[in-house]
Amino acid sequence: MQKMIVIRAAVLMLVLGALTPGLALAADEKPLAVVDSQRIAEEYEAARDAQEQYQKFLRELELDVEDREKILTAMAEEIDSQKMLLGADALATKMQAFEQKRAEYFQFRETIDQRAEAEYKAKISPILDQIKLIVERIGKEENYGLIVDSAALAVLYINPDYDLTNQVLAALARGDD
Repeated sequence: MQKMIVIRAAVLMLVLGALTPGLALAADEKPLAVVDSQRIAEEYEAARDAQEQYQKFLRELELDVEDREKILTAMAEEIDSQKMLLGADALATKMQAFEQKRAEYFQFRETIDQRAEAEYKAKISPILDQIKLIVERIGKEENYGLIVDSAALAVLYINPDYDLTNQVLAALARGDD
């Protein structure tokens, strides 16, 4: 959310700069650049590995959800098929077990988003932090006024001379921060 606000603010500054020549002076003093985070995610091995691990974690969660749903369905079908044969106490015991499993299932479903977010932070955030440090360093060293993530923003035209993706990939390969 905060990233989108920063990007939108940067785009707004660019639009205002283009529409108002007086505001464009500051932007003209420093060059603009782009980094393609999608390409980094595809070409940087650590990013690919982290993404694969995160996707594997999500698939395992999905399988866990499916398994729990199958158990609930089987319990409901068993109760339905045996309700005429069971005595009141036995039926109440089975219904109580079903309700307990159902409550556990819904509790599990409520924690999935939190678990997925925690896994994302553990696997992906360190890579994003490393990329951010490199982009900031390049921006300061080479005196860029603005560096935009072209994968996260719709761009109609980018001069390829502004693309720093190769430099970021090289720095990642060297292990720079």
